[in-house]
Amino acid sequence: MKLFFTSLEQNLITAAPVTVAYRNLYNAEAQLVQDMLQENLQHDQEFKTKLSGEIFNFLQFTASMLCAFPVGLYMRKRIRKNKRLNYILQFKELLQVRNNIEKGSFAYDTLLFKQSPVQLLKNKSHLANLVCLAILFGDEFIDGIAAEHGKENIQRILYNEDLDYYLRYKKINNRHELYYEFDICEVLPDQVLESSNSKYGITYKAFYNHLQFLLQEMNSYLNKLDDEKATEAAQLICKACNKCFDTYKADINEFDGNYTLTNLLQYQKTKDDDIIQVLLTLRAVLLNKKQLQYQKQFSSWSSMVRSMQLYDDMEDVAGDCDFQMNVLCFFAKNYFTEEWLWLQQHKERLQKCKGIELHSTISVYMPASCMMAMQYARNIAHTKLSWVQRKIQNYLWRKNWLGFNNPLLNKNGFCLSAVMNKKDNSIPLKLYFIHKQVMYGGYTFITADMKWAYIIDVALMDSELKTFLLKKLSRKERYFLTSCYLEFPIAKKAAIAKKILTGNNVNPVS
Repeated sequence: MKLFFTSLEQNLITAAPVTVAYRNLYNAEAQLVQDMLQENLQHDQEFKTKLSGEIFNFLQFTASMLCAFPVGLYMRKRIRKNKRLNYILQFKELLQVRNNIEKGSFAYDTLLFKQSPVQLLKNKSHLANLVCLAILFGDEFIDGIAAEHGKENIQRILYNEDLDYYLRYKKINNRHELYYEFDICEVLPDQVLESSNSKYGITYKAFYNHLQFLLQEMNSYLNKLDDEKATEAAQLICKACNKCFDTYKADINEFDGNYTLTNLLQYQKTKDDDIIQVLLTLRAVLLNKKQLQYQKQFSSWSSMVRSMQLYDDMEDVAGDCDFQMNVLCFFAKNYFTEEWLWLQQHKERLQKCKGIELHSTISVYMPASCMMAMQYARNIAHTKLSWVQRKIQNYLWRKNWLGFNNPLLNKNGFCLSAVMNKKDNSIPLKLYFIHKQVMYGGYTFITADMKWAYIIDVALMDSELKTFLLKKLSRKERYFLTSCYLEFPIAKKAAIAKKILTGNNVNPVS
């Protein structure tokens, strides 16, 4: 690690003109990255590859879920039959979001707040799920109109001090109501409202109507609560939604492409940790839990959400590079210049790609940046999460980045030849292509083991290569490579890649 840091420092010293203050800042930022990698290396050395510990933890978890899990499945099925909710849930593109919200809700209620199966049947946290759906759906709406109307035009709208853009709460005649004082249809020009959102195939005016429907649903459930709880819940909903809007305003009005790692980490804290903690407090209120009793545990759950935000950053890199802070953009721009230039040249094409084709294209043409983003995710797993949370994190990364058992990302089984632009679709050629893309060049912070391990990550995106690789491994190796996806030591993962690609027979998980 010191070798990479010294090389980086030497490049900075010889680059002109560079101020001492800038060099000190840059070196301090590089030291933060180096410390993270060193911490990951330490955890890798302490990782145990004995299945007995994994089996014990799994059995303990299974016992606690024996009754709760079937009840969770039943409630999920019942909610999906709600005819009113199907108005907003009709879009297949929302299926993944809806799945994640439902699974997250089950995890929070059972693992964090210890709800019994009987309590799960009461569905007390449904309002919190509606808020999450409204935030995520609303985020896509405001990002879409920003792209359609232009950043400068949106800035002018936001500068209008006569308009209050925040979600408000009032109580009239014993009825609680969440509301906005403005109507977006009176703010945006007709050509923007009538333009179509490419993802959902509806106009932004229709999109807005769906958001209004969600607000009505939230008010409906809010008024089913007792007076004191409804007031507290309404205030928390306003706080969460308005914090989200504040991050959007910051992206529109204050985005500076020369942000530092410190800026990025603070931005993530505001965008993820602070909002998640408000949403968990809302859930505690709805479940009649004393939130102070659970407050210390909230941070680990918000850290897990931050890990999920990392693969969102990787997926959204083309759209984010000129709009908001992004982990992949940061590493590419500051440490891997060739990858940053490639992104600038291909961002329009990337915005048209979807699913595993998009993920694999980013993976093979921005390998060093992806490796560093995944090192950050690994650091979260090592330092912030419990065993159960790590398993959830690994599952979500496999499903939403690699496309494991995810028909929305990988409907017919992705083939890497679509990215390679080659007619030859053979396994040796695909492996050679990945090896060439990943092993090329010397990168700051990137070791040889990290490169070898990353070959596995890219290969697992291709359906045929995944089958080929997993057949080459023992059951124990397959378990640790997939179920411990982010935690599995880089050196052991690299050994697996070398064993398969070079014929080295060393057992990586002995």
